[in-house]
Amino acid sequence: METERGSYPGTPTTRAAGDPSTTAQSGAVGRAVETGVERAGVLVKDALDKTREKVAEYRDKGLEQVSQDVAEYTRSQPVPALLIAAGVGLVLGMLLGRSRG
Repeated sequence: METERGSYPGTPTTRAAGDPSTTAQSGAVGRAVETGVERAGVLVKDALDKTREKVAEYRDKGLEQVSQDVAEYTRSQPVPALLIAAGVGLVLGMLLGRSRG
């Protein structure tokens, strides 16, 4: 097994910037990053669309609908609901505690 002087088997060797294998690897990484960014953009757009729909629905149906949805979510997902409530309480407590000090 041949290795460069001072390197160990299994460790990558340094290649010149114009090396074709380096160029191919960087192109593959660039395409993978581009694909990931496109997927993230689609997910964000979908989440934003769903949020806009919910806000419009709540605006039309009022506070009663919000109250019913929160109660339904709490019954179906008690642990996440409890963690969300604890997080909101912690943030509010920190904000209110700072204003007093």
